[in-house]
Amino acid sequence: MCDVLESVKDQLTDIENELETNTEACEMFDCTKPTLVDMPVEILLKICSFLDAHFLKHTLSKVCQRFEDILADDHLWKYWVHSKINGCYPTLPRLKVWEDTQIDWEPVCVEMDVEMKKWTNVKDTMRHIVVKDVHFASVDTVLLVNNGEICISGGRDRGMALWHVLDISPNDESDVVTTFTDAKPRYIRHDAHAGWVWDLAADNIDSATTIYSASWDNTVKVWDLEAGFHCKQRFRCGMSALSVVTIGNEVIAGLYSKKILSFDLRAGSSPTYSYKPHKGPVLALQTFGNMVASLSEDKTMAVWDRVAGKLLLSDVKIPTGKAYPVCISWSPSALYVGDSKGCLHLFNPEDHTYVRTHELWPEPPITKPPSKITGCYQSPGNMIVCSDRGEIKFMYNCYPPQEYTNVKSSTFDITQLRYLNGVLVVGTCDSALEFWVPKERYQDD
Repeated sequence: MCDVLESVKDQLTDIENELETNTEACEMFDCTKPTLVDMPVEILLKICSFLDAHFLKHTLSKVCQRFEDILADDHLWKYWVHSKINGCYPTLPRLKVWEDTQIDWEPVCVEMDVEMKKWTNVKDTMRHIVVKDVHFASVDTVLLVNNGEICISGGRDRGMALWHVLDISPNDESDVVTTFTDAKPRYIRHDAHAGWVWDLAADNIDSATTIYSASWDNTVKVWDLEAGFHCKQRFRCGMSALSVVTIGNEVIAGLYSKKILSFDLRAGSSPTYSYKPHKGPVLALQTFGNMVASLSEDKTMAVWDRVAGKLLLSDVKIPTGKAYPVCISWSPSALYVGDSKGCLHLFNPEDHTYVRTHELWPEPPITKPPSKITGCYQSPGNMIVCSDRGEIKFMYNCYPPQEYTNVKSSTFDITQLRYLNGVLVVGTCDSALEFWVPKERYQDD
């Protein structure tokens, strides 16, 4: 394999020298020796199959017009995607979305390859940083915004902290794991709420100016990032707020009282509307387009249409047995629900019908607690799923999901997971946050 890569590297060097010297190089060229330029396509593609997809797209395709033409073939990238997985891609190929939208196979393949190589070589590619003793109780919620540069954390100590991720930089780059007990957040609010902070949301993940926090103290608070992490408004919910999401100017909170309330910053502190789709506390919310999906302790999922102002579905059964749903991830290609006993349930994202259950963490003997799925992230090519037992699985987003590696947290009981622009953060019951930050982010700083 190394010999193949070295040979390709030498060939590329020769081609670059040839292009620089133009006519003189052509006169000296020995046509009896095979080169990458005139090599048969079949042999060239065989060589490409051993190379990194990112290298093929950003380097090899730029060498000459011939390489660019060969690597512009979408069927080629589709073949390479399917060669990586032992299953079906996309997850549900008969969706209506695929009738109107053509899959761009090149970025899917590149993303699969980049993420797989990064997380299977995590000690070489990432810095694992553990921050302890800033919160003095379980960190129940974390949020990444602004390209993964800013992290907000909240917990059972009733406090919230704002972190600039690159400020938390280890002195010794050779350490596999760096633990800080004296890290200083950019801002901290020890009295952010009068109860546990359960969930966080942002007005815009890519360029956030406002953060929303849901708390056991019956409020959702509005925090201004541009004014020193200042609380500028408070929505009174009348019952403990367990989950919060935003869409446009709307802030939606799921309550312990089984209700879901909607607020608008422009309309004051009173709810603009409410609905009650469940018979148990609302544990998680997720938006997709104009739809809002909610999960409840009553083991059901409900879907609300914001434009029509009505419930589309209110009793979607989740086949969890004695378990209950915990987290949800909704994309155009799949809707996943993770439960409290280690199962990931796949639903059709268009009509919300149940498809299949994947047992990611088999149920242990009765003497041991099960693994609760506390976080699920999905992109076009990859998935990241974590359990409260401290394990994080990295998988291809195909049918069925195919795990290619996993990592363990240094502390225990992961409460929530967020992933943005290569930065991964989890909150844990050990009063800690754990970050995995690409090493090149520090080099660019």
